[in-house]
Amino acid sequence: MHMREVELLQGASAGPVEATPGPEVPDDPAVLVAELAELAEQAATEYEVGAGQGQHAFEAVAPVSAEKSAVLREIAQRMELRPGQSDYTLEPGYAMERVVSGLTYPTSVLFDGEGGVYVVEGGFTYGPAKGPARVLKVDGQRLTVVVDGLQGPVSGALWHQGTLYVAEGGAPGRISRVVPGQGRTTLVSGLRTFGDHYGSELALSPDGYLYFGVGTATNSGVVGFDNYILGWLVQHPHEHDVPARAIRLAGDNYWDLNWLAGDPRRDQAWTGAFKPFGTPARAGEVIRGRLMANGALYRVRLDGSGLEVVADGFRNVFGLRFSPDGRLLALNHGFDGRGLRPIEGDWDSLWEVVKGGWYGWPDFASGLPVTAPRFRPRGQPQLRFALLEHPPLAGQPLLRLAPHSASMKFDFAPREFGFAGQLFIAQFGPGGPMTMDPRAAGATPGFRVVRANPASGQVRDFYVNRRPGTGGNWPERPIDVKFCPRDRCLYLVDFGVLEAVPGHFIPHAGSGSLWRIRRA
Repeated sequence: MHMREVELLQGASAGPVEATPGPEVPDDPAVLVAELAELAEQAATEYEVGAGQGQHAFEAVAPVSAEKSAVLREIAQRMELRPGQSDYTLEPGYAMERVVSGLTYPTSVLFDGEGGVYVVEGGFTYGPAKGPARVLKVDGQRLTVVVDGLQGPVSGALWHQGTLYVAEGGAPGRISRVVPGQGRTTLVSGLRTFGDHYGSELALSPDGYLYFGVGTATNSGVVGFDNYILGWLVQHPHEHDVPARAIRLAGDNYWDLNWLAGDPRRDQAWTGAFKPFGTPARAGEVIRGRLMANGALYRVRLDGSGLEVVADGFRNVFGLRFSPDGRLLALNHGFDGRGLRPIEGDWDSLWEVVKGGWYGWPDFASGLPVTAPRFRPRGQPQLRFALLEHPPLAGQPLLRLAPHSASMKFDFAPREFGFAGQLFIAQFGPGGPMTMDPRAAGATPGFRVVRANPASGQVRDFYVNRRPGTGGNWPERPIDVKFCPRDRCLYLVDFGVLEAVPGHFIPHAGSGSLWRIRRA
């Protein structure tokens, strides 16, 4: 093991535990057992990190803790299925009501300067299904189209001084400015928002810059069969990830069937990191950085000038927000155990963004080297670095959240709502078999809203969908949560039903909704 790996593992932790006067005891015993399972799982994680440092005494403890977690989760699941129990749980002392329903692939909720409520229909989801890409004003249960004909997927939008700013995906993506009644202007074009991941939400800094992110085209740097399954390899056969800074490749290449051939079974392909499918890499090869890159955060002035990369080395930032004390925080999706370079067991992670910082993709998972034992795929060799050398890491994450929870967008709770200053995070849930960790032992991450204290690392459930996939009269897949400046309530965007089966996705148009949560 490299000394750099040892230093990182020694400096990292799974998150401290907040010291409180006394434990919060859930009213529902099923929730209590689920929380005990989570604690056991956290312990297993800490033991794995310790084992990665060579502390072999922990290696025997980690499986025991993991087994306890699996047993507790099974008990919790059986308790949840007892007849007559609620289909969801919500933090005691709060009430939830549906504002509007019938939305198709909604992605965002936003507010204007007068407290008006708007919702974004994203126009796109994984798979062949498409829908309207537009911004709707919510007036009671009535919806009015404010902006239509956007380019999906629309990942974010915000109002500022009567002007609407929109992040539009596609190949290529763009950032647009819309003045109602005066048309729209493209501020930034040519963004690499295609492939496995697209863009992030928008964040406005106090000094008037618009911040946004662009995700990676692949899971871990190598184009392969998973990108064929997701549908974009055939449409964009020459595309691949592009770095924002110059890198040197280690030169590892990965074998696959040639999915671009007439009969893939009769041909083969060798592909390197940051290369088009079927193009090998050379050891020591230098790939120059570009402004239009993948896995990067940007900022631009409100008139479209001064575009620059703020930070890079992210996989897929979807949530982006300035904290009350002025720090830029980014919520990054962890690796999946899929493709030619699968990486298992990675968390979603919350980071403080520093200008010029590098956050580790494709060789570090939530601040830890992918060569650590935790990330080794079952039945496969130990992972190797894709890069020959690495810039210094920008630090360690503020939070590590459940693997494959698909932690999306977030906001900070105001004093009037309770839990002042804590982050409320929408967790969408996994996208199906390709993105699930085989070590999850039957547990289903996501399909919930959590509240988190970034200072202590403590994360607790606030809302949980107990019946994922059923499309009942409660939020199915939370994708955005925002506090309204007018009524101080939490608005939750439910994407709706998205079934994931091997090889494709089945989204349910019209199953999305907007909810309001208030103190009871």
